Amino acid sequence: MARRIMLNGTSYFGQGAIQEIVNEIKNRHFKKVLVTSTPDLFEFKVATKVTDLLDAAGIAYDVYDNIKPNPTIENVTSGVAACKAAGAEAIVAVGGGSAIDTSKAIATIMTNPEFGDVRSLEGVAPTKHPCLPIIAVSTTSGTA
Repeated sequence: MARRIMLNGTSYFGQGAIQEIVNEIKNRHFKKVLVTSTPDLFEFKVATKVTDLLDAAGIAYDVYDNIKPNPTIENVTSGVAACKAAGAEAIVAVGGGSAIDTSKAIATIMTNPEFGDVRSLEGVAPTKHPCLPIIAVSTTSGTA
């Protein structure tokens, strides 16, 4: 039996794919984004490759790097606060499952504040609005 998965997104891969982040942001007319990642990926200059591109393109952003491996509820809650404070219209998530999954929770709560308690998103949550757009930069294979 044939199976089909339909995804509402675009994937770039291969050498130079990271350059497409700027085009995606500009083409979608986002004025400001929140770059999310773990502290280690900033320390080792992985996430700074993204912020360097944003700087060079003149794209406004804030950084939220309080994401731990096996993220906590506090990581999501403080990420929502950071996203609100930034006035971000989209999230650029850089990392593996922890960073990308935390970003998905932040993006969902931003547009569905009734799910402010992240535990209410467990399973299939009856959200009413699409989450904030997410541009994910996966740093591991098979994640997100």
